[in-house]
Amino acid sequence: MADLDHRFDAITEEFYDLQLAHLRQRAERGIPDGVSVEIGANRGAFIRGMAELHPERHFIGIELRKKWAEYAQDSLERAGLDARAEVLRADATFALPILFDDAQIKELFILYPDPWWKTRHRKRRVVRDDLLDVIATKMAPGAPLWIRSDVGPLANDMRAVLNAHPKFRLLPLERYPKQPFPRSERDRLSIKKGMPVHILYYERV
Repeated sequence: MADLDHRFDAITEEFYDLQLAHLRQRAERGIPDGVSVEIGANRGAFIRGMAELHPERHFIGIELRKKWAEYAQDSLERAGLDARAEVLRADATFALPILFDDAQIKELFILYPDPWWKTRHRKRRVVRDDLLDVIATKMAPGAPLWIRSDVGPLANDMRAVLNAHPKFRLLPLERYPKQPFPRSERDRLSIKKGMPVHILYYERV
């Protein structure tokens, strides 16, 4: 069961009061089995492209920034995709335990996460031990974890964390995608600037 008793700390709870109510309502309505999730949906270009390519799937995007979450959701509605794709404004750390049952996520995308360079800010990174513990619980066995970054040091750090985590291992080459994923906003920017893109493809053990 999704954890509807999950509580925030006092400061975060005040900020997320309305969002928490929305997430609770969403969880109570139920999310289809085998959902695909994107953490850090930005303006929604990737999740919109995926929803267009895969009408048989249900997509959930999680985006912390209010203006981008609203923009992404509006674009899904204008494209007529909001029945099977949506972007919620939330912090993934708090949203994942509320939204999803154990083993409900069939694939997870983390595209170009913030590097959070300062040591005291690294606890905010998405790919870190404590959040990977939660992610592993919510992912189905064998579910792929697709990560991309154009920041080399961050990619190396994420690779080290994933390699050391007992619930994740490198995705075998034969399970790499047979067709290119849709381009996210950051994909287009990185390609335009000629920046190298690092891929980290793992699977839930």
